[in-house]
Amino acid sequence: MRIPAPLIAGAVLAACTGSSTPAPPDDPGASGTTVYLSPTQHLTRASLALRGIRPSIEDLRAVEEDPAALPGIVDRYLASPELAETMQELHNETLLLRVEQGFLTFPAIGGLTGATAARINGAVFDEPLRLIADIVASDQPYTKLVTADYTMADGAVAEIWGLPHAGPYDAWERTRWTDGRGAAGVLATSVLYHRYRSTGFNYNRGRANLISSAFLCHDFLESDIQIDATVDLSDPDVVANAVVANQSCAGCHQAMDPLASYLFPFRGQIGVGNITAYPVPHFQASAANRWQVTNKRPPMYFGQQVSGLAGLGRAIADDPRFARCAAQRFASYLTEVPQRALPGAWIARLQKDFVAGGFSAKQLAKAIVLSDEFRVSHDPDAAAAEGLVGVQKLRPEQLSRVLRDLTGFVWTTRSNIPLRGIPYGQADLLASDFIGFRVLAGGIDSYFVTEPVHTVNATSSLVAHNAAAAAADFVVERDAAAPASGRTLFVMASVDDTAEPAVRAELAHLHARIYGELVEPMSPEVDETYQLWQDALAKAGAARRAWKVTLIGMLSDFRSLFY
Repeated sequence: MRIPAPLIAGAVLAACTGSSTPAPPDDPGASGTTVYLSPTQHLTRASLALRGIRPSIEDLRAVEEDPAALPGIVDRYLASPELAETMQELHNETLLLRVEQGFLTFPAIGGLTGATAARINGAVFDEPLRLIADIVASDQPYTKLVTADYTMADGAVAEIWGLPHAGPYDAWERTRWTDGRGAAGVLATSVLYHRYRSTGFNYNRGRANLISSAFLCHDFLESDIQIDATVDLSDPDVVANAVVANQSCAGCHQAMDPLASYLFPFRGQIGVGNITAYPVPHFQASAANRWQVTNKRPPMYFGQQVSGLAGLGRAIADDPRFARCAAQRFASYLTEVPQRALPGAWIARLQKDFVAGGFSAKQLAKAIVLSDEFRVSHDPDAAAAEGLVGVQKLRPEQLSRVLRDLTGFVWTTRSNIPLRGIPYGQADLLASDFIGFRVLAGGIDSYFVTEPVHTVNATSSLVAHNAAAAAADFVVERDAAAPASGRTLFVMASVDDTAEPAVRAELAHLHARIYGELVEPMSPEVDETYQLWQDALAKAGAARRAWKVTLIGMLSDFRSLFY
């Protein structure tokens, strides 16, 4: 969601955008009044979008000295381990897999005896996301999402589904299904159909719509059709006839039901409360022809006859909608602009280059973050501002990584509150819902809350402030006990320094690390922060307390939470 420039106070806008550059006169994607981010601000936005952490001071200085250095730095970011975390979070907003619901939680039996609910769910529901991250990180063609002949598993996932696993129990590794389900990437993962269960007479239609909407951006539920409200939905025979003979129903079902017919080998649902041993049988090849006695629609992909899950995956990968959908989802996530508001011409360019580049997701992400559309700061013309990126807000998971990177602090707790009778366990409070504050901070729980919030409200402000307070207390005490060479954040002064030159030098360092601002110790920007530090010192009478108060203010400031 954008924050139009006219709605942001002038001082706040200046703090966020700093010294920006105007739009080039020949830029087709912006008005003559559009203002772009400066090179260092552009770098900060790219770093946070791709990695969820802020750029180093060295990277900021390199780009300030030579803006042409930015693409090379972005290449390095695309090779970082944090990119894999971003890819998992990006695709979870589409697939909604990271759920913490008791009725979906597998029991702590067998090799999982004594495991917590957080450990079990954190492994099981991450399998498809780990597969996607592995495909992207190793720069395989993005089409492997639906055509890969392997998946990812740690010991827990391998035990639950009966997958080969040779490494340590907690180690994730590539493995393969051994039941003949076919090479179909995410489409072949059992947990996808455990998360999206098919009950009663639904006959996999919900699952089919998930596949269509997630990988083609074609949601049958958004079809422009006239609903016939006279159909008796409580009578299975009436429904079965309506989806074929009723023009209103057949408009969707003639494409949806054949797509759903590929999925009958997967059980409709698993009663986790009845599981007494692992592995859990979920894929049943003998059920492939159940469509003959259920929806009576032979497997077909939008009128095209393809064979099995592998054929379905290949057909999706070859569909032009797949590449366009990927471009839309990446651009929307990395800019926090709704898909419907993205410029069509930009998406068309991204799609064309994505296909021409061999479906490299890394290159797609790079094209997005280096584009003029991405580096828009604001437009003082409210009408022209529509469709532009504008200010972006840290997602809860990004905030967690930012605090970890800056201070070494991870906001966690351990709880024995049971989830389906299993103690919950360790939780990152910014990445958990059952115990933590992810939804309150603007994130999603992938079940009840499925769309993030990219603006500040009362709860997200409270979460950010409390996270900042905990991180500030942690890093000040840690750096107080560490030798100068081992400090995390206080590299220009110790936490007990009160001499103005040392304090100002440290504050200038903090401006660069926390805000991405390269300022001098005697600059007006540091003057304001130094006044805060002085006031805190006068009130508390102790330098450490003054630093904690100052850090709380800086870490929960608009310039820290937005980019």
